[in-house]
Amino acid sequence: MYIYELPFEINKELCRLLDIEDYWKELAGNWMKYSAFDVNDMEQTARRNTTSPTNHLLTRWGQLNHRVEELFILLYKMKHMPALNCLKPVVNSDFHKLLSKSRNSCSTKERKTSYENSNKKSSLKTDGNFGSIPLPVMLIEKGGVPTTSRIQNGNSPSPNYETSTDISKSSTQGGKDNEDDEILKNVSAIPRMSYEELREATGNWADRNLLGRGGFGQVFKGEWKHLPVAVKRLRDNNDRNKELIREMCLNQYRHDNILPLYGYSLGGPEACLVYQLMGGGSLEQRLRGKTHHPPLSWVQRYNIVHGVARGLQFLHTMEGTPLIHGDIKPANILLDTCLMPKIGDFGLARKGPYGDDRTHVKVSKVFGTKPYLPDEYLRARSLSPAVDVFSYGVVMLEVATALPPSDKCRPEQLLSMYIHQLFNQGIDMATLEDPVLRGTAHSNPAMCRAFIAIGLHCTKFMRHHRPSMLEVYKQLNDMDVPAINYT
Repeated sequence: MYIYELPFEINKELCRLLDIEDYWKELAGNWMKYSAFDVNDMEQTARRNTTSPTNHLLTRWGQLNHRVEELFILLYKMKHMPALNCLKPVVNSDFHKLLSKSRNSCSTKERKTSYENSNKKSSLKTDGNFGSIPLPVMLIEKGGVPTTSRIQNGNSPSPNYETSTDISKSSTQGGKDNEDDEILKNVSAIPRMSYEELREATGNWADRNLLGRGGFGQVFKGEWKHLPVAVKRLRDNNDRNKELIREMCLNQYRHDNILPLYGYSLGGPEACLVYQLMGGGSLEQRLRGKTHHPPLSWVQRYNIVHGVARGLQFLHTMEGTPLIHGDIKPANILLDTCLMPKIGDFGLARKGPYGDDRTHVKVSKVFGTKPYLPDEYLRARSLSPAVDVFSYGVVMLEVATALPPSDKCRPEQLLSMYIHQLFNQGIDMATLEDPVLRGTAHSNPAMCRAFIAIGLHCTKFMRHHRPSMLEVYKQLNDMDVPAINYT
């Protein structure tokens, strides 16, 4: 029987089983040998069409005239017993001995370990540090040391972890396989690169290719396989692997306004993350005049803040638990050559409150850039999507005025408080327009007032007085924008 001949009910149940915990990604990348980019494409197509990604995979694989028996063998290698049982009625009885063999090979200890791991994973909540991807980070904290391998034939090899002595003793056979399987589910769709390749791509980390520095390390411009890339070389500290694993796991959130992760490297002197190279630089560079580009016009500024709002609205309204970026600021808003913005640096991202009755979660430690963070987060450690809304509001004020987010020479050091103070004094907000535009043919007082109005709304002191990013996005859609794009 060919794949496309599977009875509807069996196909439906098989899709349900493999959609759980994204088992289909392991099947596609590790066993069917699809490339990382093919897997990502299938996932995005399924998401856009709100269909089962497994069904999309099976349809695509079935078009190559693969048979159900071939699928049965791959699932046997995966040791996916429920899926094997699902296909049992439609395969030849000769294959049933594989099912019995697979069942007998699963010892009581292995089943217990798998059950405990799944329960542990489902019960973990945000701990204020790295709760959004608990298992991979937990493995690193327990002594996991990633090893390096190369991409072969466009496919992502399974990540291997050489554990410390204590972990090795407790992770023999079944336990070790379970840990690797969990990591594989999160990173199998992301290309793995060697450290030497990336060092060569950046000219041995040449100073001329240095794009910038951040809290986690340096970012270099490079060319990998004729593709311009930005390589983040993580600082040698205990947090480097946590950020790397976090960004790899968050790579599932694909969107036009979110910076895509091209690949990663583990096992070299430093861990590395590889991204699309954004030729337009960062929004911060453009606002501060640190590039050779001309000043941003109002239409360009509008397109940038509109795209960022669109990306945040996507993160905050995903099915299930919303994702909070936690460090929205101009330095983390990157621009391509057409000035399309992409939100980058998800190293501090965390899952937000879940359930209709939850408004926020308490975290044990605050991360981020202080001038962009609201009082309830800084003082009470209350994390919610409203934190990103506040940060976005500060960005809106910066885009309109080009004033720094913090300035000790101002009556109010923080930009958000300073603009609120001026507004309360009755100052015309148009007088705060970016000096490079104010008084020129490109000035637009109305847009300056509109931007600042949104910024003031987003930076209100009380969390529940701020709009949602969906409301901000709709408000921007309704804004009167000039038709001419001055450059």
